[in-house]
Amino acid sequence: MPVRVFKPPLSELAPVYSRVRAAALPAVMAEGGSREHVPLTLLVKEWDDFPEEREEMIAEEPAGGDLGDICRVAAVVHALCDRDGVSIPDWVWRHRSPVPIAWGRSVPMTGFIWEQTIANAPPACEHHNVWFDYQFISSARRRVTKDDYQQLPDG
Repeated sequence: MPVRVFKPPLSELAPVYSRVRAAALPAVMAEGGSREHVPLTLLVKEWDDFPEEREEMIAEEPAGGDLGDICRVAAVVHALCDRDGVSIPDWVWRHRSPVPIAWGRSVPMTGFIWEQTIANAPPACEHHNVWFDYQFISSARRRVTKDDYQQLPDG
């Protein structure tokens, strides 16, 4: 006797993948571990790979989690928006660390490397008091330098 095979819809087999959302990053970053930088790196990668989805990726404000992680997310979003001429969401301006912090929790904040990081930081870093070098918002396809920010008005 023939058997009818039921095929579930493709979406049940492999859920539709959605882009990284800035609002979800602090919860992932709170898991800790030696790969704390991965969520921010993934945001940068997807930002570069899917320019038509950028506004959706940053529309919602991160909530909960560590204040430092929220400030990190805001600084990265701010720097990416500045770099690519995307409107900065209002929520980004509200997150500034009271003390200097780095891209990742395990980054040493003393010595020559730290001084170079601050000297080579995108302008958005100063507002958020979160410091990282231009290379952190570069991707394999797009290397970012200070020249990418030269066209920005002072202020």
